[in-house]
Amino acid sequence: MSGAALGALAMLGSAMLHAGMGLLTKQSQDRLVFRALMMMAGALLYSPVLILFPPPPWEAWRFLLIGAGLHFAFQMAMISAFERGDMNLVYPVMRGGAPALAGIAAFFFLGETLSPVQIAGLSLATAMIIGFAWPEKGQAPKAAAIAFALCAASMTALYSVNDASGVRAAHSPLVYVAWFFVISSIPVTIASLIRRGRRWAGIAKGELRMAGVAALFGAASYGLALYAFSLADVAPMTAMRETSVVFGAILAALVLKEPFGLKRTVLAILLAAGLVLLQVG
Repeated sequence: MSGAALGALAMLGSAMLHAGMGLLTKQSQDRLVFRALMMMAGALLYSPVLILFPPPPWEAWRFLLIGAGLHFAFQMAMISAFERGDMNLVYPVMRGGAPALAGIAAFFFLGETLSPVQIAGLSLATAMIIGFAWPEKGQAPKAAAIAFALCAASMTALYSVNDASGVRAAHSPLVYVAWFFVISSIPVTIASLIRRGRRWAGIAKGELRMAGVAALFGAASYGLALYAFSLADVAPMTAMRETSVVFGAILAALVLKEPFGLKRTVLAILLAAGLVLLQVG
């Protein structure tokens, strides 16, 4: 199996797990504490790697530190978006805005280029993903929710390019992701402790079990994504990961009872067509 095909399979698995993690975040009662617990649990899951393998080389650390800041900004924007809108509104926008932005960033910072066919596929896929969030007839979009979702999408694009550079500098996706979870768990944990104060422990007790499950999903999703980034170009792989919006829409329909319908079915088919163009290109 070629590196591109293996990367595509890894990224599809990442997309499914990411949608599940998004669903658990949306269902949580206190999303800030939930995400802090999730990140700490992820760091614990990867802790054996810190002992068994040497730390990444010095040139990878700048990407780890930058990535921690970008991921913190992403999580704050994501939490704000989920608090203001339904999952089938904000999740597609969060995931849909990222591929084009990642492609632009990868072009300028990593020297990657896209063929005309890939550009067409990327454009189609991005348009269809954003179409998932388009309000139904008679419904008005929530401006604040969409604004935070777009901010989260921007952070996704930036950390995708940053982490792709970092994992290449580290020469090991496993070592990079282990150190990432340790470093990135610090700012969100501090933020949750400051904001919740003495109530933190009581809130954490109620969120702990599902945060642990989400951590398993998140660690596996992120690890698969970095593995895919190490095999293929950033923009096509980022777009492939955005199929999580399809899985997210299905989960929202089945679990949260949010509508899927004919419109979203057509959008999903066109999204798949755009991704095929990306791979053929």
